[in-house]
Amino acid sequence: MEGPTISDMSITDEHFVVDGKAAVSTVASNLAKSPNDAILIKDKKGAVVGVVTIKDIFGAMASGVNIMKVKFEKIMRTNLLTAPSNLPLTKAIDMIAKQGPDAIIIMDGPQFVGYFSPDDYRDATRRIEAHQTMVKRLSKSKTALGAAASSAPVEEEDETAGLLGVLLGGIEDEDEEEVGGISL
Repeated sequence: MEGPTISDMSITDEHFVVDGKAAVSTVASNLAKSPNDAILIKDKKGAVVGVVTIKDIFGAMASGVNIMKVKFEKIMRTNLLTAPSNLPLTKAIDMIAKQGPDAIIIMDGPQFVGYFSPDDYRDATRRIEAHQTMVKRLSKSKTALGAAASSAPVEEEDETAGLLGVLLGGIEDEDEEEVGGISL
């Protein structure tokens, strides 16, 4: 059973993309609505080349930069990890842990398709754990059903009756119950 991939995550939210030459002041209204969103910076060719968060903007302000005039390309961080959308989450989490990027950019071939946010990272770890738990349970169920099926007597006329009996817990062997004068 395949595990979840990056494309199973909600990677089209929690960010917006702007031109690197744009002034920081141009996104003030977006940041007022969603202060936790990442600002992805694109170059002239349209490729994402950097990331800015509200913390970066506050840091620039604290160091005396005129935030109303500064361009994103002057304050952006560029340690980006680019990952394909079909990458399994387990591999993505390993890559993120090893590389410690400023942002994870998701691509479908040459096409930008999304941003893997810190919230996506937390959700991904939960999804991986849930998937691993489900795989273990399915494996145990398969083993138990296989053992029960091999120990259950199978009538030669109907092979499915033996397995059906195992799955249904031998219903046909139970005595009929009477409820309110009606036989069940």
